[in-house]
Amino acid sequence: MQPNVITYNTLLNLDIVVYNILIDGASKNGKFDIARKLFNELRVRGLQPNVWTYNVMISGFCEEGLVTEAKEFFLRWKREEMEGRGFSLDTSTVSMLLDHIKARSLDASLLKLIGKLVPKEEVDAPCFRV
Repeated sequence: MQPNVITYNTLLNLDIVVYNILIDGASKNGKFDIARKLFNELRVRGLQPNVWTYNVMISGFCEEGLVTEAKEFFLRWKREEMEGRGFSLDTSTVSMLLDHIKARSLDASLLKLIGKLVPKEEVDAPCFRV
């Protein structure tokens, strides 16, 4: 008998860090369906996804070729979490999104939205000046 999500829930005291590791591992091993189930289970268990959780999920959608779903997921994240809970894009999120846009697994129209979401002080930093 193989362990499953219920087994892991029983054996581990699952917090968001453990969930992020499980979601990331499932996604990177071609089990994105499991990653999605784990993500959907977060709120039921009273856990709040964080930036890492969203980065892993968006990247997973892109790796699976689910570009429309990745964009919708990002826009929902923007609406619900960034605006609702005060999240902002961090450098890992911007880097991941730009990598997927460059690889053409995300729509380049997101560039304008990303530009609006990056805090002004980061855009004015010396590394962004040309």
